Amino acid sequence: PVFPFPVFPQVTHLVIQRPKSFRFQPGDYLYLNVPAVAAYEWHPFSISSAPERTETLWLHIRALGQWTNKLYEYFQQLERQEPELEPDPPGKSRREHRE
Repeated sequence: PVFPFPVFPQVTHLVIQRPKSFRFQPGDYLYLNVPAVAAYEWHPFSISSAPERTETLWLHIRALGQWTNKLYEYFQQLERQEPELEPDPPGKSRREHRE
C-alpha cells in the first residue's frame, strides 16, 4: 500500500495550562499563536484532550506545512537544549514527538 504521509509523522504534542473559565466540547478547536515561530500568525487546531481534563489542554500538531514544521523544529531545538532530567510521569510530558 502507498501512504500519503510517513507511518510515523512528526507530531508536536503541546500541553497547555487550562484557564479555569475555559470550557469546550469534543470537536472544538482553538487558535494558537507562538511568537517564537511567527509573531502575528494564529492557526486553528483541534483540542485533543477530553473536556474532563480540568488542568490542561492537549494539542497534537502534525508537521505538514511551513508553520507547523517550524513549530516542530522550535520544540525539537528546545528539547535538545534542556538538560536531561528524570523522565516525566505518564500524562505529564510537556512535548512528545515521533520521528
